[in-house]
Amino acid sequence: MLFDGIELLEHSIRQIRNEVDFLQVVYQEKSWYGLNLPKEDLVELERLKKIGLIDELKLFDSFDVKKEINESTLIECRNHEREKRIIGLKSCYEKGCTHYLSMDVDEFYVTKQFIWAKKEIIKNNYDITRLRFINYVKYPTIHRGVAPDDRSCPFICKIYPNSKMGETFSIKEGVRAIIAEGVKPKIKLFDPIKILMHHMETVRKDVSIKYNSTARTVFDRTRTDELIKNIESINEESEHFNFDKIIFPTIGKVKLYKVENMFNIPYKDWLINKNEVRS
Repeated sequence: MLFDGIELLEHSIRQIRNEVDFLQVVYQEKSWYGLNLPKEDLVELERLKKIGLIDELKLFDSFDVKKEINESTLIECRNHEREKRIIGLKSCYEKGCTHYLSMDVDEFYVTKQFIWAKKEIIKNNYDITRLRFINYVKYPTIHRGVAPDDRSCPFICKIYPNSKMGETFSIKEGVRAIIAEGVKPKIKLFDPIKILMHHMETVRKDVSIKYNSTARTVFDRTRTDELIKNIESINEESEHFNFDKIIFPTIGKVKLYKVENMFNIPYKDWLINKNEVRS
């Protein structure tokens, strides 16, 4: 799924490309609120398709641009987001796929862990699988630890003829989980020691595009500029980050952890272009 963050796309795809049979990118040329996708992003999508990293590009434009951000339009945007993911589900079924994984552009998997999980899913015949995840802050070398026990994201799910997208976020059914009427799903939440989803949550060339485009509902929109400023204030020596309860009503200051750039995301090039050069 793509609108912003195309600078992450190739690096995310390369982690799983050899392990999937069909890879489609469903993209928007406009955000829910009318921001335009840069022409160079369309060129990049075509390049990735030409070199075989993408099998199919699908434009999603079945929505009206919202003129203002409010509770009603946010709900509409969330419904459109679900419709966008359903396109991927239908395409995979039509291509003869047995399983489906819906990913955003900023989601990454360690290849060895992905291979292991696929084998486990096949061996145990799981219908729905879920993962814990790590959220990264500004750099692909800084994260805020593994999400709490009660938080997980849908992973690879089995497709049935009557499969549909779930509508709620829970351990059994998620907005990306694939459920089928009449099927009692065999569900697996993988141990985070075995596999995690690495979420480059605020890792962007321009994080303001993300937060001015998102359909996230738990978010104080009046403080968008403050949130972006907080993110931009982080450097590689930072030990904490303050959400200041802008996105998550109960989360303020969080501890940061340092790791290597395991997905080879060229973030230092972005910093140079933004004149944030470090020795």
